[in-house]
Amino acid sequence: MKHTHFSGTSKFIAGVIVGAVFFSGSAIALNNYVSDNTPENGYLLCANNKTKAVTFPNKLSCPSGTKALDLGAVTGVEGPEGPAGSDGSNGYNGLNGLTGPAGPAGPAGPAGSSSSGELLYQRRTTRIDIVADGTYSTFASLKKVILSKISPNDLPLGFYRVSASISGLWADNVPDGRLFSCYFQYKKDYDVSGSYQMGSAEAENGSWTGISLYVDGGFAFTSSTDDPMYLVCAAGGTVKEVDALIKITKIEFANLKNTLP
Repeated sequence: MKHTHFSGTSKFIAGVIVGAVFFSGSAIALNNYVSDNTPENGYLLCANNKTKAVTFPNKLSCPSGTKALDLGAVTGVEGPEGPAGSDGSNGYNGLNGLTGPAGPAGPAGPAGSSSSGELLYQRRTTRIDIVADGTYSTFASLKKVILSKISPNDLPLGFYRVSASISGLWADNVPDGRLFSCYFQYKKDYDVSGSYQMGSAEAENGSWTGISLYVDGGFAFTSSTDDPMYLVCAAGGTVKEVDALIKITKIEFANLKNTLP
């Protein structure tokens, strides 16, 4: 057998011929794709020969190094039609029940007690400072200030519950243990330093500078000449920014003994 020697040019020409033969099947297959990249006839995809990744080139050819996947939109064989279902028969309408006789009217309930709790009066006092030097030996020697005055002309005659929410701050130089007290008191008792007080509450200066007190009591105005009611605060040291929110509610006479403190 005679061996044929190919030069470099001959090798190149032979490679081109082999390549043309090798890829001629793809070139021919290009014209025989079922797919035309439409939903009706399917799409042409390309699978990478090395990575096996599948891509969509959006054209009817695949690049070198990939294999064409002709995914034509083939429709399967249509199955036979299933048997038609039958509707069930409608049920009978039920009969209406008989209307029962009207029951007798129930007895009237007992009369309710007179209401209480109607808010008749509400006001916030002007914020003030109560200045006291802190030297006192008895309650009577405390510095006393009237925060608010409630007169018979402020309300209709009757019985009342009165309450006050009081707040303030101890001054920085007030020693610990100094007393601050608030209460309601009729004018006649205040004028003579009387001991009759209603709803008294108190606090002592300690680790907290803030003061918050709540006092409540009950009183009555039966005449326009009755003594007014005072909200009084007594301090054993200077208290700043003292104010109070006062509320008065009406008490009916039937509930008086159960409502007054």
